Amino acid sequence: MPFWSSEKRAISIIKTVPEYSAFKPEPIPLSAFIDRWLPGLQKDGLYCGLNWSGERATGYDLAPMDLMARLAAAQEKS
Repeated sequence: MPFWSSEKRAISIIKTVPEYSAFKPEPIPLSAFIDRWLPGLQKDGLYCGLNWSGERATGYDLAPMDLMARLAAAQEKS
């Protein structure tokens, strides 16, 4: 499941990658992403595609629980 850290990044992919041309960016509050989305993606066996970019929308994929751990570590540092 693809996710971007900003609307600008998402719109860039929508404009340049034909497969995403029908997508519409929807902001997700971080709390909802952590509390609902990540557990749901884990339950469904899906990975999180983060900030995919380029002509073929490629990038990093992480397991939801790995992303949750990284987000928690980042919050602890701030």
